[in-house]
Amino acid sequence: MVGKNAGNRKGGAISRRDWIRNAGVMSLGMALGGRLLGQAAPGAQSRIARYPELKHINLAGNENPFGPSQKVSMAIMREVGNSCRYPFREEEILKDRIAEREGVPSDHVILGNGCDEILALAAAAYAAPGKTVVSASPTYLQLGEHAEKKGAHVEWVSHAKSMQHDLQAMLSAVEERKAVLSYICNPDTPSGTICSAEDIKNYCIKASDTGAVFLDEVYLDLLPDFAAQTQVELVRQGYPVIIGRSFSKMHGLAGHRIGYAIARPEIVEKMGRYKMSSPSYLGVIAAIASVDDYAFHARSRELIAKGRQEFCSLLDELGLAYTPSVGNFVFHHTGIEIREFQKRMKDRGFLVGRPFPPYDDWCRISIGTPKEMADYEKAMREVFAS
Repeated sequence: MVGKNAGNRKGGAISRRDWIRNAGVMSLGMALGGRLLGQAAPGAQSRIARYPELKHINLAGNENPFGPSQKVSMAIMREVGNSCRYPFREEEILKDRIAEREGVPSDHVILGNGCDEILALAAAAYAAPGKTVVSASPTYLQLGEHAEKKGAHVEWVSHAKSMQHDLQAMLSAVEERKAVLSYICNPDTPSGTICSAEDIKNYCIKASDTGAVFLDEVYLDLLPDFAAQTQVELVRQGYPVIIGRSFSKMHGLAGHRIGYAIARPEIVEKMGRYKMSSPSYLGVIAAIASVDDYAFHARSRELIAKGRQEFCSLLDELGLAYTPSVGNFVFHHTGIEIREFQKRMKDRGFLVGRPFPPYDDWCRISIGTPKEMADYEKAMREVFAS
């Protein structure tokens, strides 16, 4: 028989409070396990009836379908009871962890609600009427569109012929227009192509004579040689380079909206003046748990690369051209106007990439789980049967 004070003895029974907390974690874990095993959550059918698109498989978001990791899931479950709090203190922990990983002091790190907010902060800090921002086209539009909203002129440099950044043309535009900021997404979206580390380094050094460079590396850590490709060393050397990263891709935390930038402290402070919110508490907790979850990172890279290779093999079989993507997506030719292709795939239960003019008959497909990609292969064979 357990005495009423046994819970206070070292190594004895757990306290009632701890028992309730652990029971809650176990219950949440069971619910999460059911979801992962494909069991519908309570009320799922009624939600799908009201929002039919919930039943579609989403291959449009460039998400990591294999996350979050078990380590992250357990951290979230342990901390869910504290999510009534603002994460001001936890943000500092996360910044310290990121800084340690990136090899910079903590004052070189700024957090945001995904890298989207980081891009918007950079545009707010640099763009203004009478100023010029340079960007490739097409590419990720967040920074360029925000710069235009701030009244700046955006010089869009086309890469329609190569589907790869024309760094020399961009540098010429920076120098001629005295651009205050230029934007490079490397690897790029929608193409998934990558510029060499040496070419990117040379561009950043030369362009920084005129203005700042925002180097968006959100897909870069999907590469096994990430450490040799990243340009964070330029920040350490004092160049006005802003490195954008995200926990949405390799880490599998897209829904938690955690992004960050690495830059000189005065640039971090300049961008920080325009922040309007903090990341979510559980998002910060998830990111802290994921920073050094290297086994999951390696597994994600492996599964995404395998899925990408298998999808490219299907495209080869169907005779459809595609770019040499290194991202978690593939940009391929369809020969069908993109909105019509979206419709045909939606009729078969899939959401696919948006239009990227001038590539009006190309489609960007995110790599899903093996089951999702197998089902999508059937849909592809139906559409291209002729």
